[in-house]
Amino acid sequence: MQNPSFNDAQGLRIAAEMERRGEAFYRKAARISKNPETAKTFELLASEEALHRVEFERLAGQVKENSGDYDPEVSAYLSAVAADIVFSDGLMALRSAGFDSPAGALREAIQSEKDSILFYTELSENAFDPAARKVFEEIIRQEKGHLRTLQLRLNDLASEG
Repeated sequence: MQNPSFNDAQGLRIAAEMERRGEAFYRKAARISKNPETAKTFELLASEEALHRVEFERLAGQVKENSGDYDPEVSAYLSAVAADIVFSDGLMALRSAGFDSPAGALREAIQSEKDSILFYTELSENAFDPAARKVFEEIIRQEKGHLRTLQLRLNDLASEG
């Protein structure tokens, strides 16, 4: 089976889809969480992912649809990373990481943001279109900001406990 080839526009659609999957994951986790504070944390994370998705879709509108396909090795790598990037082990993995604690939820979100930043960095470095590269760099900037916010929340929880 041949890996699909990536181009800049496809990378941006994947970025929006990753945010959509993250939002759905957090909403499901909130529904089944038995801890009200953890459920609240998951709902907040879901809302943030929804906002990111809307912004990423807006940014994607700035990029040409046919910017050229990435090198086959790059495409294969990006396909593997994209398939695995958002909570690939599902809610069971989250349960073992502290499913019913706000700190566990935040740690999982932090790891997801780190993985996303690495993915977007690869897309940026391989972009054909200078406009796409700028969009990927903006997504990276926003994701790093979100990562900092999540880390601060986790630090605040640690200092409270």
